[in-house]
Amino acid sequence: MLILPLHRRLTRRNFPFVTLALVLANFFVFFALQSQDGAATRRALAFYGDSGLAQVEFPAYRDWLRAHGGKDAAERAAFVEQALAAGSTMAVLVLQSDQPFLSALRSGTVVTPQAENYESWKKERTEFDALWGRRFTDSHALNYQELSPSRILWAMFMHGGIGHLVGNMVFLVILGLLVEGALGEALFAAVYLLGGVGASLVSLMLRWGDPGYLVGASGAIAALMGAYCVLWGMRKVRFFYWFVVVFDYVRAPALVLLPVWLGWEVFQWLFAEGSNVAFDAHAGGIVSGALLAFGVRTLRWERRDFLDEDEKAEQVKQVQTDLAQALGHLGKLEIAQARAILEKLDSAGPPSPDVRIALYRCARYANDLDGMHKAARHALSLPQSGPVVHKLKELFDDYRKATGDRVRLEPALMLVLARAWTRIGADADARLVLRALAARHSALPGLPDALLDLARRHPESSPPWRDDLAFVIEKFPASPVAQKATFLLAQAG
Repeated sequence: MLILPLHRRLTRRNFPFVTLALVLANFFVFFALQSQDGAATRRALAFYGDSGLAQVEFPAYRDWLRAHGGKDAAERAAFVEQALAAGSTMAVLVLQSDQPFLSALRSGTVVTPQAENYESWKKERTEFDALWGRRFTDSHALNYQELSPSRILWAMFMHGGIGHLVGNMVFLVILGLLVEGALGEALFAAVYLLGGVGASLVSLMLRWGDPGYLVGASGAIAALMGAYCVLWGMRKVRFFYWFVVVFDYVRAPALVLLPVWLGWEVFQWLFAEGSNVAFDAHAGGIVSGALLAFGVRTLRWERRDFLDEDEKAEQVKQVQTDLAQALGHLGKLEIAQARAILEKLDSAGPPSPDVRIALYRCARYANDLDGMHKAARHALSLPQSGPVVHKLKELFDDYRKATGDRVRLEPALMLVLARAWTRIGADADARLVLRALAARHSALPGLPDALLDLARRHPESSPPWRDDLAFVIEKFPASPVAQKATFLLAQAG
């Protein structure tokens, strides 16, 4: 079974620098540090086969397994016998992975100093240990018979082969692009590393004493899976699934993936006999990541703007769809249907110039004068910035024409409109409104400054510049703005 959340489009703002650093670190460890393991292993195994170690150690190992091997001692002993009979080097690998036996062997309790061949065996074992110790993986991988913090951390960056490495890195990039954006660089690194440690500790607890070792980033990546589910919670996300021959894209709450992912790993762990995949570590990583993400959400450390980005995009898309439907009704003069959709959009979402302009058109096409006054006021009260100013200016011009210049807008709103028109170069209309306000509402705060700004739109000493400054001095003689106007005229001469 394969389930992959669909990643976001990569941008400079959400570029996953820590994820990239982790990928590079994994590649460096594999190609620069683990790359010599194959040759070192072959040299060590060749020495073991040429020496007399096998004749001494394997009989002792069989006896030791019967005395100390635990419930699977018989199976391990049988496997070693079969490997030896077939001339396979796997028997040596099994022996070398059994740390309790090696500890007893090196302490002199398995092959004792009283043994006839002890000195020659000791010399060959020491030389073999030196050759075997050159294997980076063996000396740094997580061993199920040893609790070592350094091994736990190193194992998270080591892999058993190129396919293992590439597969893990693909998942790391997909999940890292999402989870790093939701947590930020430092918090993402912490969740990744702590989640990987949690995965390793769960595997150690369940496999303690077993021969073999654990390598791979999959435990830490599984922690990102658990964190992803909890961080997005009930937000609906899109993901791809593939089960046997069935595959599709689905949209569902992210939290639904948590029991699916975790259940699959537990199922595999319980029933996938003979697999070399550490499904127990995967399950431990998912739980660790989910718990860490729950702590992050409790402390409100997540980046909610990033998490809400998909929902906001969907909302915008839905608004556009509904608006297009309303405009279709409006084009057919189906006013009631259009107004019902538009009023719902206006009340549910953030203020939209297109929606409010369409509501004005509903009243205009219906020849509803009171409705026009109300809809025009509702639309023109939007913030006057950017391209919106031009759209609202067109609405105002139509509104004034439709009502025969009998507009019903508050003086403060008319002042805001006039100042916006000044910014877009509609000076003539701005001048008419500002002078009308000066005649009827001379005490309106900000009015003299608006007139001064209008004057400064024109070249110094030009007729409009002089005329506007003179008007300020005439209408507001006691204001500081009039003093500035007087000074500017005096400077111009």
